[in-house]
Amino acid sequence: MISSPTVDQLLEGVLIAIDDEIMPSLDNPAAQATAQMMQSLIQGVRQMLPVIDEQLVDEHNDMIRTLVDTAATLGDVPGDAADRLRERAATLGQWEPLPAPPDRDAIVAAHIELGRAIEASFLDLDELQRAGVARADEALNVVRAHLAPRYVREAETFVVGDGFVGRS
Repeated sequence: MISSPTVDQLLEGVLIAIDDEIMPSLDNPAAQATAQMMQSLIQGVRQMLPVIDEQLVDEHNDMIRTLVDTAATLGDVPGDAADRLRERAATLGQWEPLPAPPDRDAIVAAHIELGRAIEASFLDLDELQRAGVARADEALNVVRAHLAPRYVREAETFVVGDGFVGRS
C-alpha cells in the first residue's frame, strides 16, 4: 500500500514511542523531565500544524496592508527614511494578497484516494503484463516516472540515522 501519513500522524507516533519505549527506560529524573519537555514541544507543534498556513497567509496579507498604511500615514514627510518607507509601500505593498489556504482535510482525502488508485493500477498493470500486453510495460513506466521523484523527495527530507539524507 502507498502510505502517506500526515505530519501530525508522524508526530503522534514519536509521542507514543517516547511514552511507551523511552520513558520506561529512563531512571534519571532529569532525563525523564527532558523527555516530557520534548513531548510537550512536539504536542505544541501538532497543535500549530492545522493553523500555520492560515496564519502565514493572514500575516502576509496584513504585512502588505501595513506597508501601505504606514506610508500613507507619513504622507509627504521629508527625509531618506520616509522615502524608504514609501518605496517599500510602492513595491512590496503592491503585491497581490494571497488566497486562503485550501482545506487540508479535502487535500489529504483526495491524495489518499489517488494513492489507492495508483496502487490498484499496479495490480491491473501486473495482470496485463502477465497476459502478454506489451504496452503494459510502457504504462508501468509512466507510473514509475511519477513515483520516482516522490521517493527521492522523501529520502531527501526524512531523518535517517544520525542525520538527513541529501540535506545538510
